[in-house]
This record gives sequence, structure tokens and C-alpha cells, in this order.
Amino acid sequence: MMQDADMTDQGDGQILHPSSRQLFRYWEKLRAERACPTREDFDFAPIQGLLPDLVVIERDNLRSSFRFRLCGTRVCAMFTSNLTGSDVLFGWDNFETDVISRHLLTVLNQKQPAVIRMRLTTDRHDTVAAELVALPVQVRGSTRIQIIGGLFPFRPLQGLGHASILHRELVSARVIWTEHEQSASNIEPLPIETRASNSRHHFTLIDGGKM
Repeated sequence: MMQDADMTDQGDGQILHPSSRQLFRYWEKLRAERACPTREDFDFAPIQGLLPDLVVIERDNLRSSFRFRLCGTRVCAMFTSNLTGSDVLFGWDNFETDVISRHLLTVLNQKQPAVIRMRLTTDRHDTVAAELVALPVQVRGSTRIQIIGGLFPFRPLQGLGHASILHRELVSARVIWTEHEQSASNIEPLPIETRASNSRHHFTLIDGGKM
């Protein structure tokens, strides 16, 4: 099982996938000195090639969960299902659900990006590693925050020929602490999460410290 290292790089130094870094840099450019950009700031022309990999995530307060408001075609192809409107946390076990939920709540409540890496196993026993970068955006005229994210696989999906994802496994999750006009000095970092060595989760989750 992969173990996430304690990185000291800021920003996209904590992001592995080139497309994730491209999306993060575009978000950084749009937000300027603000905590996050507004949804209306996004002109998707500069990142047109990423559109099939993008998702929009909203908090589902009724179910204390999250749902995909929109899902790109390559994301749906990865999971062989139209995920728009579905529960983001479906298919994860209780421990992984808690970790993912805490990081997405940090994106919404503290306006800090998060990076979540996962390993998917198909019905043909192929393994696909993927990275989700989750970025806060504000709905103009309100205090409501949505998440614009990109879910990028580390291998081409063409030729896999899978019909379903049988298993999903959380590899790592971390927050990228960014600075803005209203300093994040009063934000407490998420606690480091560990799992006992005799558990089936043989990895350590290390949240990015504030930089």
C-alpha cells in the first residue's frame, strides 16, 4: 500500500498529476488574493482539454453527504456510469468515507484545496490509480461554496474494456493550505490520521501543514 510522504512544497508541489496541476494553477490565477474565485470567474476555454475530467460537487445536507452536481464524460467512463446526481461517498467503507468527507468539508468550510488519491480495481482485475483535486468556488451573490474538481487517472482508460469498478481504495488525502487576504492563521490544521498496522488499511494519511 502506498504511504503518503510529508511534503514541504507549497501548492502544486503536492499534486502529482500534470492535469491536476494545470487545473490548480488556473484556479490560483483566478482567485488572485482572494480565498477562492467565484463560479462565474471560470472561463473554461483555457482548460478546454480538461472538461471531460471535471466534476462539480455540492454538499448534500439532507443526507450529510456530497453529490456530483455535474460529471465529465471521462469521469463517467472511468466508473462506467453516469455519476451526475449520485452520492460522492457511495462505495467507500466507513473509514474512507470519514476521511474523504472531512477533507471535502475543509474545502467548503475553510476554502482550502484538497488532493485525494485512490486506487480502483475493475471487473477485469485491472488497477487504475487516480487523483482528485478539489477546489472551492463561491457562488456569486451568496456565501455558498461549491467544489470544482478534476478526477484524473494515471493510466489511459482506452482498451481496458471494463464494465464496472469492483473495488475502490483510498491511498492518501491531504489539504493544501493557501494564503489569501484574510489570513488562514486562525485555521487549525486537520489532525494526522493513522490506521493500526493490523487493519486492512496499511497507509498513513498526512494532511499538508499550513505553509
